Amino acid sequence: MKIGVSIEPIVPILKDIQEFLEDLFVELENVKNIEIHTNDLDEFVIFLLNLSKKFDLEYSVHCPHAYSKEKVNFCSGKIGDIHNAEKWLRKSIEYSKKIKAKRILIHPDIPVNASKAKALKILEKHIKNNLKFLDKEQNILIENMPSKKCALSTPSEFKSFLKRFNNQVGVCWDVGHEIQRFKNQNFTFPKILKLKIKEVHISGLMKSKNFEDHHPLTEGELNLSNCIKSLKKIKYNGSIILEVLTKNPMDIINSKKELEKFLKN
Repeated sequence: MKIGVSIEPIVPILKDIQEFLEDLFVELENVKNIEIHTNDLDEFVIFLLNLSKKFDLEYSVHCPHAYSKEKVNFCSGKIGDIHNAEKWLRKSIEYSKKIKAKRILIHPDIPVNASKAKALKILEKHIKNNLKFLDKEQNILIENMPSKKCALSTPSEFKSFLKRFNNQVGVCWDVGHEIQRFKNQNFTFPKILKLKIKEVHISGLMKSKNFEDHHPLTEGELNLSNCIKSLKKIKYNGSIILEVLTKNPMDIINSKKELEKFLKN
């Protein structure tokens, strides 16, 4: 398993993300993946390409979603929202090729002007419309969501939905989202979806705050040992992306060290 970092929680609260990342990756030995959001790329493409060469990095690209600045919803039945989602998915694929990213992530957000069944058909159409633009090694990954109001939030829902696609479509398992959805730490996504999981998001959770995520792994009540065991059982060998909201690089560095303890056991 490879450890990576998402810069999305960091970008809005820092003035100089480039200096932060340079300092961070000097310290983060063996971190090989950065997850970025498409809307970050206009400003950072050249910098990210240079960073990739310097530190031998890989990238994954996350499409904007319903609660990002661009308000993109892949499960909305509104005509304007459908066109907007198509635009951003296409743009994300184009950018992914520029930085040689193999994974493009999307959220199945809360349906708008649509039943859940209709929302899934809309989501399916968005994906199938764009599979032809992927390179052979690229995948579109769907992230599990933290609320039953969302179009996809349970392993069984994902298992059924993924039957509509070939192997170019997989799952990004967000550990915190599963725990927020079920209010337990049974880690059922790996048990049911196994090799369909192509990327993992992880962070510390605060049970006292309704399992609020994006904390360092050195904080909160995440059962990291059992989480990693669930991935080892399916022989997962993809990236585990740290999603930590912080201005302090040490929070990410210490989270990486905490994760490594369980990866080595």
